[in-house]
Amino acid sequence: MKLHQLDLNLLLAFDALMTQGSVTRASEALFISQPAMSHALGRLRTFFGDPLLVRTPQGMLPTPRAQRLHLGVQQVLRLLEQQLSDEEVFEPRHSKRRFVLCTTDYVECVLIPPLISRLKKLAPGVTIEIRILRDSLPEAELASGEIDLVLGFDEYMQVPGYLGKETWLTEPLAGLVRATRELPEERITLAQLTQMPHVFHSPLGTSEASLDKFLQSQGLSRTISVNSQSYMSAAAIVSQSDHLLVLPRKVAELLADHWPLKSLPLPADVPDYHLNCVWHPVHAQQKALIWLKELMKELVSQEPS
Repeated sequence: MKLHQLDLNLLLAFDALMTQGSVTRASEALFISQPAMSHALGRLRTFFGDPLLVRTPQGMLPTPRAQRLHLGVQQVLRLLEQQLSDEEVFEPRHSKRRFVLCTTDYVECVLIPPLISRLKKLAPGVTIEIRILRDSLPEAELASGEIDLVLGFDEYMQVPGYLGKETWLTEPLAGLVRATRELPEERITLAQLTQMPHVFHSPLGTSEASLDKFLQSQGLSRTISVNSQSYMSAAAIVSQSDHLLVLPRKVAELLADHWPLKSLPLPADVPDYHLNCVWHPVHAQQKALIWLKELMKELVSQEPS
């Protein structure tokens, strides 16, 4: 396959066909005739040696080869568009930009409220959409620009080396117990970590956390009595039982302020959490994205450690 034999316009046609799922709609999107788009599809099929899109009762469906190609083609087109367009201008106070963040409930609780407050003063027209981070990193959405940033802890995501990544926060863990629970010391000991029943906060439905790996390294384990995907339900359970809930310290303190709970430190050698920001290099030079990252990093640094 010779790259110099491929007309760049065919990549634009391929992207339109994959996005629209119809020769007619793709031709309208590129302002060309339907026969011209059909001809482009024929040339693409010849070049790649694959049908690419197959007509079915449900419409034009992409082949596995087309699905694999599309992500790379989108990245190439976005990068070319950035390089060939005029330099982006971003004025926060006058911007109507909507940023999409994929993140955990930790960030929703701790970082988003001060971010919204700051945006009200600096960029009142800017809006934030939150999508909850699931069990896999949304690489395709980062590449296409559908998602601007991903924020999550190390244990929730494996980050490929080609993506941009910064650690914004190192967060110790803390233990939550009901406020009236009396313990020999105002802290959680290693023995109590293994003896007390746990409520396990598992937003991604996982069955193991960094704490479990630490205990295993000590030849120990804990008893998880309840799994919960919500901070609120986990806090409610602990407030009415003798269970222990282990969480990043800032969230533990936040819950203790609103529920009959108290936050206690864990043994010093329990590993910290690391909050990471992840982005796609194709979009790394966007003025708007650089501005948002710097603003959020500033807010994180202002949080009391």
